[in-house]
Amino acid sequence: MQTQSKISRWFSKRELAQRYGVSTRSIERWSESGKFPRGRQLPNNRWFWTDREIEEHERSLVGGGEATAS
Repeated sequence: MQTQSKISRWFSKRELAQRYGVSTRSIERWSESGKFPRGRQLPNNRWFWTDREIEEHERSLVGGGEATAS
């Protein structure tokens, strides 16, 4: 059974650009092309992504799912 975790952090476009070593425009292009989660535009017109969205995206890049003990 999968449990839903609470959002504990919101990432700004600038924070994500720093995380991945790219420009903020790259984050925009990735989102627009579907290569990156869409994020949410808040009433102040700034875009933010949840830690959960980012973690799920990063897991999908390395084969998906969580590691299992053998």
